[in-house]
Amino acid sequence: MMTMENTNLESEPWRKLNREELDYQLSPSVWSKCGTPESVINHHVQWTAEESRKVRETIDDCELNISYGMADGQKMDIFGANVLPGEAPIFVFIHGGYWQDMSKDHYSYVALPLTKAGAVTVVLEYTLAPKANMETIVSEVKQGMRYIINLAKRRGSSGVYVCGHSAGGQLAAILLSVDWMSECMATDSIIKGALLMSGVFDLRPLVLSSINDPLKMTEVSAWENSPLRIMNDIISHSKHRKILLIVAEDDPPEFHKQTQQTFQVLKDAGTNTESVLVPGVDHFGEVEKLLYEDFQLTQMAIEMMNLNIGNIESRLGKTAV
Repeated sequence: MMTMENTNLESEPWRKLNREELDYQLSPSVWSKCGTPESVINHHVQWTAEESRKVRETIDDCELNISYGMADGQKMDIFGANVLPGEAPIFVFIHGGYWQDMSKDHYSYVALPLTKAGAVTVVLEYTLAPKANMETIVSEVKQGMRYIINLAKRRGSSGVYVCGHSAGGQLAAILLSVDWMSECMATDSIIKGALLMSGVFDLRPLVLSSINDPLKMTEVSAWENSPLRIMNDIISHSKHRKILLIVAEDDPPEFHKQTQQTFQVLKDAGTNTESVLVPGVDHFGEVEKLLYEDFQLTQMAIEMMNLNIGNIESRLGKTAV
């Protein structure tokens, strides 16, 4: 079992950095080659909102703002569930934004190529900081996954596949550690695969950065919610899963380091894991390109679910295919 005692805490380079240096190392926008940090973020926010609006108008079969809990932020959008067959796989997308920005409404576009290929697509929301702390956010996402797994069981789905980007990568990885039999009477095989895109797998470097201001994590709570702390649980429940550890070429070095570290632990344990470097894109372009069916990661997701673009006729909407 990975523990605090055997992670050689004092040797971690981030411990020697001040707040300004940590902010630099942990801010994907400053490592982008597409413009100034401000312009990169503004483009991402505007582009994702507009493309997602178009997709919600394109796909007739979208159930929006489905509640999976009592909090206002506990919502999900489901695409394709009423027209795709019951056995269709379910693809779950969890967004990033350092647990304090963005929303599911920015990522509807992910559903376009996936529903076209034949996957019911769920975009999951959670309460953002500072309204929620990290423990609440993790608990909500687990609750959302219980709802989705029960939906998969009712439909007779061939399986659930989870994808998370950035902060969503941390949340998606934690879902791989859960004993779903005790949670909702489902075997580990209900979750068949995961795409962990530029995830944050060790939260401790964030504690002294400005990113932590609304989250208010201590080093203890950051480690408690770090996937790297619970790798044994992830490994024990993922023996039959395919896991892709993905990082963009122009991601910050810390993202490359954590992705490689997580991949190495999974690989050494014998899990079906692959490390993927996405060339020529930054942290934001990596997830934006999921709109396009010929994009490397879109194709990998479709292949993982044993689907093919073009399988589904015009049942999804006016211009979805």
